Amino acid sequence: MEKLEKLALELQKLSVDLSRLSWVQYTVGYDLGIEEAYKKVNDFLGDKKNYDIVCEYLDKDLDAKDKRKVEIAYNAIKPYHLSKELNELNIEIQKKTNDLSQILNTFRFKIDGKEVSGVEIAQILSESEDRDLRKKAYFARNQINKPLVDGGFIDLINLRKEYAKAYGDNNFVEHKLKMDELSPNIFDNWKDDLSGYIDTLNSKRSEYARKFINEEELMPWDGAYVKSKIAPSLNTSVDMSNYYDYLRNFFLNFGIDIDKFNITYDIFSRKNKSEWGYNFPIETGKDSRILANVKNKYHEYGVLLHETGHGIHSFILKPEEVILNEGVSGIISEGIANLFGGFLYDEMFTKNFFDDSVKKEFEEIQEYDKLDYLRFVGDIFFDQELYKNDIKSLDDIYEVYHRVFSELFGDTPLSEEPPFGYRIHHTTHPIYMHNYFMGDVTCEMLKKVFYKKYNVNSVAEKPKEFGDFLISQVIEPSGLYKYEELFERISGEKFSLKWYF
Repeated sequence: MEKLEKLALELQKLSVDLSRLSWVQYTVGYDLGIEEAYKKVNDFLGDKKNYDIVCEYLDKDLDAKDKRKVEIAYNAIKPYHLSKELNELNIEIQKKTNDLSQILNTFRFKIDGKEVSGVEIAQILSESEDRDLRKKAYFARNQINKPLVDGGFIDLINLRKEYAKAYGDNNFVEHKLKMDELSPNIFDNWKDDLSGYIDTLNSKRSEYARKFINEEELMPWDGAYVKSKIAPSLNTSVDMSNYYDYLRNFFLNFGIDIDKFNITYDIFSRKNKSEWGYNFPIETGKDSRILANVKNKYHEYGVLLHETGHGIHSFILKPEEVILNEGVSGIISEGIANLFGGFLYDEMFTKNFFDDSVKKEFEEIQEYDKLDYLRFVGDIFFDQELYKNDIKSLDDIYEVYHRVFSELFGDTPLSEEPPFGYRIHHTTHPIYMHNYFMGDVTCEMLKKVFYKKYNVNSVAEKPKEFGDFLISQVIEPSGLYKYEELFERISGEKFSLKWYF
C-alpha cells in the first residue's frame, strides 16, 4: 500500500493549498488563484501514471481496511479517466462555480435602498414586530436570484446535467448519490413517510399563527418571529467576545478539550465576507477553520456549536489515515455537527447564560423545531428537481419551487419571487442538503441507541460516556464504512426516517 499512501499524501498537499485559497475567498473576497489550484488537483487526478498505480491494487488480496482504502482512492480518480469530455466539463463546472461563488460572497441585500447584512435580515425576521418589515426582509433575499442567473447559474445546472449524462447516469441527482456512496432509491419513500406528519405540522403552525400574530396562517416571513415568541431567550443579547471560553468549557463535559486542537475562528461580519457559516477542514487533524457571522445574540451560538462539532470531528480522525478520511460521509459529518448544535437548548449549555426559568420555553421550541424542520425537506427536493426538469429561465426555477412546496406542504404560491439563490448550497454544493436532515435522523438514532445501552434518558446524565460512544462508535470508524453500512452497524437496522420521530 506504500505507493497508494504516497499518492494520497501528494494529493492531500494540493487539496490543502486549494482549501487555504478558498478560506481567503470566503473570508475576505479575494481570489488568489483558486482556478490554478483546481487545475493542479485535476492534473494530478488525471495523470495516467497515478491512475495505473491505483488500479494495481484493485485485484490484490487485501484485508478489509486496505480494500476500503483502494475503493475510496479508485472512486476519487476514476472519473478523470473515463473521457476527455468529462474532464473538460469538470473544468467548466469548477470555473463557473467559482465565478458564481464570488457573486454570492460579495453581494449585499438592500431594504428600502439601504444595504443590510444577512445577519441584520435574520434579526429583523426574528425580532421585528412590524410584519410588513419582516416581509420586506424576507423578500430582500430574492435580490440575488437574477444576478446569479445572469452570472450563469442555469448554465451551471445544465453543465452538471451534461456531466451526469456523459458519465452514464440517468441524472445529476443519481450521479451525486453514487459519488456519495448512497443508494439511488434512498429518497423514494420520503414523501410517504412524511405525509402523516404534514397535517400535524400545518396544524401546529396555524395554532402558533393564531396565538402570536392573530392570523390563520404562518407566512415564510413569520416563522423566525414566532419561534422567538415561543423562546424569547433565543434573542437575548450576549457578549460574544467570550465565545471560546463557553465553547471550551461545554465540550469538556464530553471529555473533549478543544484547546488541544488547532481550530481558527472568524466569527464577526464584514464586507466581502461570506454571510454563511462554514467549517474549512483545511487538513484533517492539523488545521480546521470556522467562518461564522454573529452579532451578539444567544441563538448565534447554535452556529458556533455546529461548526465546532465539525472541527472536533476533523481532529479526532487520525491524520495519518489520509485515504480513509476522504471516505467519511457528509451525513456523518453534518450529523455530529447538528448534534452539538442542538445543545443550544440544553441546560448543559444554557446554564452559562440563564437560570432554570428558560427550561420550559427551550423544551417547547426544541419540540416545535423538530417538527418545523420537516419543511427543510422542501429545500432538499427543490434542489433535486432543478436537475430533473428542463430549466431555461428564472421563471422555470420559480415554477419548480412553487410546485415542490405545494405538493409537499400544500403551500399557496407567493405572488412575489421566492428567495432561493441566497442559499449558497444550490451553487457550490448541489445535492448536499439532504446531509443535514439525514444527519439529524442519525443524531436521533445515536441518542436512542446510547440511551438504551447506558440506561439513561438524556446525554446530560453521562456526557463523558456519550463522548466516548461518539468517538469509538461513530467518528473513528466513519471512513471505514459507507454511510448506510455504518448506520446499520450502530443501530442494527437499515436507515429509515422512523428514527427521527
